[in-house]
Amino acid sequence: MLFPDNGVAGVVSSFSIAFMCILGFSFFYLRRYRDPYDNERSPFITSVLGLAIVLVTSALLPVDIFLVSFMKTPEGEFKPWAQDLDFREHVEDVMLYCYYAAYALVFFCLFILIPFIYFFYEAKDDDGYDNDGRICSALKFTLIFVFVAVVLLLLGAFVPLKPPPPTNSTEWERIKEIFENLGANKGEDAISMVLSILCAMGMLNLIFYTGFGVSSWPIGLIRGTSSARRQFEEIQNRNIVIQTRINALRDKQRITNRLNAREKRLLAKLEEEERNMKREEEIVDRHVNSWWYKLRTVIRPFEIGLGTVTAILAFVLWISLLLTNIDRDLHSMGMKMGYALQNFTLPNPIDMLLIESQKVFPLDYFIILGITWLLVMCTLSGIRNLGVRLFLVKMYKLRRRKTPPQGLLLTCATLMLTVLAINVFLYSVSPQYMTYGNQHYMESKPNETNSELHVTRACPDPNFPRNCTMTRNSALLVRFFYKAWYFGAFYHWATWGYIVISALALMYALIRKSRTITEGMFDSEDFEESDERPMIR
Repeated sequence: MLFPDNGVAGVVSSFSIAFMCILGFSFFYLRRYRDPYDNERSPFITSVLGLAIVLVTSALLPVDIFLVSFMKTPEGEFKPWAQDLDFREHVEDVMLYCYYAAYALVFFCLFILIPFIYFFYEAKDDDGYDNDGRICSALKFTLIFVFVAVVLLLLGAFVPLKPPPPTNSTEWERIKEIFENLGANKGEDAISMVLSILCAMGMLNLIFYTGFGVSSWPIGLIRGTSSARRQFEEIQNRNIVIQTRINALRDKQRITNRLNAREKRLLAKLEEEERNMKREEEIVDRHVNSWWYKLRTVIRPFEIGLGTVTAILAFVLWISLLLTNIDRDLHSMGMKMGYALQNFTLPNPIDMLLIESQKVFPLDYFIILGITWLLVMCTLSGIRNLGVRLFLVKMYKLRRRKTPPQGLLLTCATLMLTVLAINVFLYSVSPQYMTYGNQHYMESKPNETNSELHVTRACPDPNFPRNCTMTRNSALLVRFFYKAWYFGAFYHWATWGYIVISALALMYALIRKSRTITEGMFDSEDFEESDERPMIR
């Protein structure tokens, strides 16, 4: 029996139930942003599956930490079911295969599924294309992404991640050494290069989107929106002013039968503002009459509570990352070693919080799961505020009931890259807990009476490494993501970028006005609709 202990078996069954909940959450969350007038189902289904893969992948780390921690008692001894080394390795392998499956799905979605569905939908607008033509067109563009993946794999296979052979060796000996290494590691270097490059791209998303959202989202929840009734009155007052100016220009046009170029431009601008005002007025009026607004006195305390909790977690995360980075800069082995840190000198608030929460089982696992999903939700918040961007160029807006299918697909691709970076990011914040969880080992010391004194200490055990079990996530990070020193150095610099961006975003969130009911919900493009769609949605 793989899981003889009821607690571990309960985790597996809970994870299965959680997957169904994640799938349901992904469906209803993305349905809020899906354009209801678009009848193409394949992009939406792909987006739902993509978001579910992101959330499941991010949930593997807390499960991984729980499994290695659950193997030992608080006194530092292995539980009866985990005393067999072969069985422990078998459980670790199961967790490792889960990571492999999750990363393989991310790789498949990024290079095959999402590009194919994206260009399959794009070909819909091309005249003369039936379904077969759209499939052929999508395959042509998807092959480009497959070619990029193959190039990255070859780059990882032949670009040395370790020191090169001696300089006095011949060219043939160097080539022979490369192919021998490729056969020895069974393509591990190639996979390591691809994952590291994807993780580096995810780090840029984490700096940009997560760094902004981790400050703006909690502050937005705490501050809430401006008064809906006051906004409705302001809209009506502005509408009266605009209507008066429009009537004055139209009266002049009717009397004199002419307007100069400046007045025509002004009239067109005022008419567009009038349309926007009517649209904004309808949205606010619908919001005031909604159940959400009528129950605001009940809902508002939950929003403030959620915002306060997430703000505290984000602040503790920020302080921990700042202290860890300072510690790495002062006491690490240097850039050429990827800023690896052997001993931690400065305190780590996240580690302290998780260690204290271990006293109330299973509070520490809920905290690490909350931190992981906090980063995912903050990334989504950053995408909503900043838009879906490609090389800093805004491609799509993530707006309720207005987001095109391409925008949802690119959002999921962005999240997939970011979730790869989140595992590295959390390892940088709290490497001790992310590697060993709450494991302890028993150390024997002679006392004054020459008898042995047993002392319980936190892992790792420097004398007997087998007394502590590493999480599969930390093993994968060392094996793939930190295999080349320059990627380790980049991750360290990227975390400094996150610290700076999140601090600037916090200042921006504090000084800006409270968001309105209609903020980001519509713009002038909403009125450039085809006649087949209603103007007011």
